[in-house]
Amino acid sequence: MMVRILSILPGAVGVICSIMLIGSLIGVSLPEESSTIPQVPCEVDDSEICFIAMTEVINPPMIFGLLDIDLEIKWSETTEAWFAIVETEAYVNCPPDIETKITECTADDVEEFIIVGGADEEDGTLSWDIGTEKYHIITGGREGADIGDMQVLTTKGEISFDWKVEIILVTISATLFIGAGEMAFPIRKLFDKFRNQ
Repeated sequence: MMVRILSILPGAVGVICSIMLIGSLIGVSLPEESSTIPQVPCEVDDSEICFIAMTEVINPPMIFGLLDIDLEIKWSETTEAWFAIVETEAYVNCPPDIETKITECTADDVEEFIIVGGADEEDGTLSWDIGTEKYHIITGGREGADIGDMQVLTTKGEISFDWKVEIILVTISATLFIGAGEMAFPIRKLFDKFRNQ
């Protein structure tokens, strides 16, 4: 009888793991956030130079390695602006001004460091699966973007466990349920009971 009562513990932990797994499969959506930000002006003249702006380094914590985080960025002025995610080498080659965050580089100067997005993206949406690597967000203006122009930037995210963690949860849940069942109703004893009848 005592063993059956103790079997509740692994069964309860198995239920918790199962709930975590189901939550991961469904995914957790973060609330959408919007802000109004200035556009990067594009001085189109004979040189056709459009500089880019760059954020400081964004360093995701190591715990992100256990998660699958999908970040979506949308901007309103698709004909006058673009966004991209770049590797940290871009910052080394094109350090931005401390105050304005504008660099002295163009899209061509950082093209080899772009992870996702870029000047060719014209649908106004950028989606990226955040890992544990450091990165920067860059933005640039297109022809027509001028000083003082503003745009609405919207971000939202969806979080779930990485697929490797989900497999571990499945394995743990199944093992705990089997163990709890064996503790509560030992197969050997049930087999002996039926055999002796």
